[in-house]
Order: sequence, then C-alpha cells, then structure tokens
Amino acid sequence: MIRFLRVVVLVAFFSAFTPLPGQAAPVSPLIPLDSWVYPALDKLSGLGLITSSLAGSRPYSRYEAARQVAEASRKLGESSAPPVVHELLQRLETELSASLAEVADGGSATGYFKPVRQLRVDYIYQDGDPSTYPRTNSRQFSLNKNNFGLDYSDGSNGQLSLQGDARFSHYLGLEWQPLLLAESPDDLKLKWLTARASVGLGPVEFSAGRQSLSWGQGHNGSLLLSNNGKPLDMLRINNPTPIQLPWVFAYLGDFHFDLFWSQLEKDRQVPEPYFAGMRLNIKPLPWLELGATRTVMFGGQGRPGIDWHEFITILGGKNLEGDKDSSNSIAAVDMRITFPALRGAQLYAECGGEDEANHFFSKTAWLAGIYLPQVESSGRLSLRLEYTDLSNQVWYRHGTYRSGYTYEEHIMGHHIGGAAKDYFVETRLLLREDLDFSLGFDYQKRGEDQSNEERHSIICAKANWWMNKQIRFELQGSLDRTENFGFVSGDDPDFYYSRLSMIYSW
Repeated sequence: MIRFLRVVVLVAFFSAFTPLPGQAAPVSPLIPLDSWVYPALDKLSGLGLITSSLAGSRPYSRYEAARQVAEASRKLGESSAPPVVHELLQRLETELSASLAEVADGGSATGYFKPVRQLRVDYIYQDGDPSTYPRTNSRQFSLNKNNFGLDYSDGSNGQLSLQGDARFSHYLGLEWQPLLLAESPDDLKLKWLTARASVGLGPVEFSAGRQSLSWGQGHNGSLLLSNNGKPLDMLRINNPTPIQLPWVFAYLGDFHFDLFWSQLEKDRQVPEPYFAGMRLNIKPLPWLELGATRTVMFGGQGRPGIDWHEFITILGGKNLEGDKDSSNSIAAVDMRITFPALRGAQLYAECGGEDEANHFFSKTAWLAGIYLPQVESSGRLSLRLEYTDLSNQVWYRHGTYRSGYTYEEHIMGHHIGGAAKDYFVETRLLLREDLDFSLGFDYQKRGEDQSNEERHSIICAKANWWMNKQIRFELQGSLDRTENFGFVSGDDPDFYYSRLSMIYSW
C-alpha cells in the first residue's frame, strides 16, 4: 500500500510538469461547502447527465463545477429529460457564467479582481444548550451542525459575510471571506472564515491558507473530514479537476488526489499538534466511484516529531514503532454506485478504522446511504436516507491526544461524535425554477458508553427563493426534542433554531 501510494503521488507530480492535453485548468476560487450548487450537481449526476464528477472530494472549484455543468448541458442535448433539469441548468449557468466561458474556451483565462462576489446577511435565533462529548474537549449545539465551527449565543444573533477573489494571469489566485458576527449590539467579532492563495502548475494546484475540506460520500456528515469544525490553516496540494493519468494508471479512470499539512490550536491537552491527511479518489467506471482517506495527528509540545518518510508511512496505513506510535491516525475507504436503470438511484458508503491490525482496519465505524434523485416522473422530488454507526467508543478519542479529534472544540469528522449512531432522512422538492423546499428528520443517539444515552429527535425545514438572478433568500427552522440531555435521566428539554438569510451575488 505504501509503495503504491508513493508511485501514484509521483505520477501525479510528473503529470503536473508534463500535463496531458486538455488537463491544465486555470486557478479558480472554491465553492463553499454549504452552497446550493452541490445538491444541484448531485441531482444532475444522479439523473445521468454528469458522469465525471468525484462527489467524495469537495469543495469544488468554480471552474470544476462549471466543467460539470457544461458536461450536463452537452448530454442534455443528446437525450430527453424532465423540465426540472432545464431549470437547474439555467440556475447553475447563471451562477457560473464566467467560469463556463473559460471552460468553453478550453481553459483559457485572464486576470481579474472581484472584491465582492457575494454578500450575505443572516439573522439567527437559537434557544438551547450545546451537548458535550465525553473524553474530548468538544461541544455541539445539535441544531447548528456543519457550519464551519461557528457558534452562536442564546437569543438573537446577526452575521454579515462577504466573498471575494482575484486572479493574476492563469496561474495565481487569491480568495477571501471575512465574517462579522454580532451576538449582541455590544459584542462584535471579526473572523476570517477563509483566506487562500493558490498557484497552478498544469493540473496540480498548490495552495496555502484557511480552507475547509469534505472527504467522503456522506451528506449529513463524513467520518474523517467535514465542515463541522472550523476551517484549517493548511498547506495543500491537489488537482482541482479530475485527470487521466498516463501509462498503466489510465485504468484508474478519472483521478483526484489531495494532500494537506496543518497545525491545530494551542489551547488543548497536547498544544499545537500537527494534523495532516491524504485522499485518493478514482472513477474507473461511469457508475462507480472509489476513494481512500487517511488523516494523522502527531507531534505537538512535549511529543516526538516525525520526518517526511514517517509521515508517508503513516498515511500509507502502517503504524510507527516505539514512542512515535502514539500518533493518532484514522483511515477510511468509500464508494458510490449509480444505478441508471433505477432512475439514477445511488448507493454510497464509508468504512473507517481508528486503528490498524495486520494492515486491516480495526475499531471500525461506517456510514451508508441511498440517494434517489428522481422519486416520481417529473424529477422534482428527491429522497435521501443515511445511517451512521460510530458506536465504537474509541472514535474521535485518544489516550495521548486527549482533546480528541477536534479543532477549536468541534469534531472535525461527523458531528454526532464517537459512541453514537445517527439516522437521517431528507426529502427535497424543486417546486419551480425559483423556489425549492427541503424537509429532514435526524434521530441521534449519543453516549452509548454513558449510564444514560442522550437522544435527539430533530426536524428541520428549509426554503430557498430566488427573487431574481442576483438576490436569494434562505429560511430555516429546526426543532430538537431531546431525552436525557447531558446524560441525565429525565432531563428532556426542547431546543429551537431558526435562520433567515439574504444573499446578494454579483
């Protein structure tokens, strides 16, 4: 495994300096992981109009999303599709018009400066307390998940954010997303949600800055990396657009790799440990996507460091010997299978291990889901069912790194944490071109190693309305009926969360 990993990485780097025809894309800003663009692309992919996407490696760049939209438009001209497909494509083409022009021009791009691409104003009302995760330093308000580690106070909160980006020629890009949070009129906090500089060399991109990654097939969460925690300050190497590798590696099909190196915060039990990870993602067949991921936490104040060779050894799936074996590594494999004959139904899964024994996973956890992009003939209604089993008590916990698999007091993987299970159902209705609704139910069982399990029965409704091509409104309302809150028998409060957002795009 380690040798194969090294060979693939070397081939990917070789491809960066000898790019194959059509594989060099311009640097392009990332689409935030909570964007409406992702469910729209998921639906088009499920309906068979996009076969080259790698859904398990996100975020997408704007160029990569536009490439997928262009593929869907081409295939739409070759087949019949329900009207909802035309509506989705029109909406996506409006959002990604500049990047679509670059795709149509074969990746040719020039410099630009867009100080504000999007302005967003949010009003958030929250009523309830965060849950704690035993044997870690993390906490989570159950109705505020996968929100980039942002926390709100009880009562009213205001939030203002903007996104901007710039590109210099074809190869150098900058992007930024400052955020102003007001928990009260007298309590204003300025945060940098993301900030990134990127350099493109052929199909490979080198970037540095604050970024959020989602690795895996899960929708409600992912085993190893999600946007539940605060974005990481990282050095990163990846190929934003899938490529075809040369020589015998061509059988892998569409190929993506991602490698990052970061450092966690000082205020934890082992201060400032390093945190790094690698993901390989392939699509050997149009209906089959495969992925493999490994992350590792190592070093920190008072702990032995590791060199580059040892780092690759851990990522390749082998533990170190002696004192250095105390590094905290987690690995997972995942897959997505599409069934075109069943209206594009997709079956996806992740399986991971908190340890390895004889080169196989041990202390496992897993996630499985079914996505039905077309429940009825019009294609307007979709359905998703997802189950996550993290009941193994060691997940996101560690004997040496006792703050756990966390960053800034949030789990970096699935928001339910370890010793927990999650049952998730969501249906989405595209009522018309400018209006969609979603309704979800999430049942969580936390603290299976505690005397009383904490249970959450969550219902969440959302609506998106495009007032025109530039202005969109989002409305969300959520209710959580809890049982045994804080693992205390008979403590059964109700929690509430609502959010009204106005998004203006240029």
